[in-house]
Amino acid sequence: MLSPVLLDIAAALIGAGILISVINNRMGSVSIGLGSVTVGVVLLSNVPQGWEIVALGFFGIAVLAGLWMISVGLKRTGGEHS
Repeated sequence: MLSPVLLDIAAALIGAGILISVINNRMGSVSIGLGSVTVGVVLLSNVPQGWEIVALGFFGIAVLAGLWMISVGLKRTGGEHS
C-alpha cells in the first residue's frame, strides 16, 4: 500500500502542469501525465478485496492516459531536426 501523501504530490504535478502548459504545452503535458500515473498507481495499491477488477478498469485508464500524455509531451514532431 503506497502512501496517500503521494496523492498530494500528484495533485501538485497536475496543478503545475496546468500552469506550465500556458508557457510550454509539451512540458505541461508531461507534468499532468506524471500526476495521472501517480494517482492511478496509488489508488490501485489501496483497493479493497473483491474490487480489484473494477479498480483495474477505472484506475488503469488513469495510468494509461497518463502514460499517453507523457509520450505525447516527449515525442518529437516530424518537422524538428537536431
